[in-house]
Amino acid sequence: MHVSIRGHRCVYDRVGSGPDLILLHSVGLSTREGWRHQVPLLAQHFTVLSYDFRGLGESGRGEGPLGVDSFVRDLDGLLRQLGIARTALMGVSLGGFVAQEFALRHPDAATSLVLVSTTSRIDESHAARRAERNERIRTGGMAAAAEHQLDSHFPAAFAKAHPDVLAWYRGHYLANDPASYIEIMDDLGRFDSRARLAAIRCPTLIVAGGDDTSSVAGREPLDSARTLNRLIAGSELAVIPGAFHYPQIDHAEAFNARVLEFLKRTAPARAH
Repeated sequence: MHVSIRGHRCVYDRVGSGPDLILLHSVGLSTREGWRHQVPLLAQHFTVLSYDFRGLGESGRGEGPLGVDSFVRDLDGLLRQLGIARTALMGVSLGGFVAQEFALRHPDAATSLVLVSTTSRIDESHAARRAERNERIRTGGMAAAAEHQLDSHFPAAFAKAHPDVLAWYRGHYLANDPASYIEIMDDLGRFDSRARLAAIRCPTLIVAGGDDTSSVAGREPLDSARTLNRLIAGSELAVIPGAFHYPQIDHAEAFNARVLEFLKRTAPARAH
């Protein structure tokens, strides 16, 4: 399905029944399909909305900048179009940036948050690495960074056992428009919600892969997750041992169990 939101064609899927739940994808895995191991289970308990951010996946780019601000405005517009007043949000990496920013701007709309492999601020120690990668992509296209992306984002044992998943991921990564990807990555480098996170009052679960070494994880694995846990009052922290940047893929069973327990426990009562 698709709808026009703020000047771009937004492609989305909505399935299931029950309280509303929105799934927000990453930039590397630039599509709502990144939640394919979660949607069938979650749709048994929730009305699940997944969509592609503008400029990523199947959605159009439209005009204007790409980044968290635009994505949050688009999300607000999508909810209005679909008549969704209150919803839980789960976002991974880029999607986690968008989820926390949406909850800060629209506190009455967010019933609960699940923040996966994300951060309140990418550590400045990663700035040089980001700039170098962006330059390689600018000159050589997405293929220039693909091998490092796969090696750093999936455990070697998982990659060996699931070559089909790695091929699927590679295809989506290579399909990114280099200029759009660089613009989004630069925007994420400027994002900083640390001073505002105390304002989040809805139930929040922070999920991190125990072996995630991506830039959003911090100087060391779990640095960012622990900071989010400290800054968001009453939040819960779930570490998935052995998982990398995408625990919803490489440790889907453990991830699903923890997330479903949290969402069912914090879901608003159904209206009668």
